[in-house]
Amino acid sequence: MQTADASTVFILHGGKTSIDSSQNDEFFLQSTELVEKNSVHIALCYWSRVKEQWDALAAQNQDKITKQTSKQVKFSVVQSVEDLYIKLEQADVLYVAGGEEELIEPYLQKLSQLKEKLKGKVYLGSSMGAFIVSSHYVLSLSTQNENKVYKGLGILPINTLCHWNVENKKQHKINLLRKADSKLPIVLLDEQRFVKFVY
Repeated sequence: MQTADASTVFILHGGKTSIDSSQNDEFFLQSTELVEKNSVHIALCYWSRVKEQWDALAAQNQDKITKQTSKQVKFSVVQSVEDLYIKLEQADVLYVAGGEEELIEPYLQKLSQLKEKLKGKVYLGSSMGAFIVSSHYVLSLSTQNENKVYKGLGILPINTLCHWNVENKKQHKINLLRKADSKLPIVLLDEQRFVKFVY
C-alpha cells in the first residue's frame, strides 16, 4: 500500500506522451516519484492500441520512465482483464496509454473491480487512459465520433476532455457533457499536460 488511507493517486494526461518534452518527462516521473519505495513495479496497459504495437510501445515507455528515475523499475505488460487483476496484486502503478475507443471498449465492461484493485496505488492515464476512469467523456479528434457522450468507469466523479489545446469544437463538447451530467466538473486536459487527483 502506498498511502495509509488506501487512496488512489490518479495522474491524468491530455495526450501526446510520445513527444519529447519537459512536461512529458514530468508526467513519466510521477510513475516512480509517487511510490515510496526504491523498487517500483509498473503494469503497462495498451488495450486501446492494436496488439502488434504493444511491445514497441512498452519499450518506448520503459525508456521514458527509466530516464526519469534512479529507482529500480520492473515492468509488465497487461494482456487481459484477468491478467490485470493478477498483476495489480504486486504492481505499485498502472499506466493506461491512449489510443482508440473501439479497441478498449470490450475490456471496460469487465472492469467493475478496478476501483477496488487500485486502492493504495498510482494510476497514470493518458488520453483514453484518462477518459476511462472518468464518468463521461467525448472523443477528441475529428476522425472519431465527436457527437457522442461516452460513459467511462466513473471511478473519478469528473467528465473529461483531452487534447484540449487542439480541440476545434470546444463549446459543442462542453455542452454535450453538461447535458449528460450538469453536476460533475469538466476537466480540460491539454496535450502534454497532466492533473493529479487523490481519491
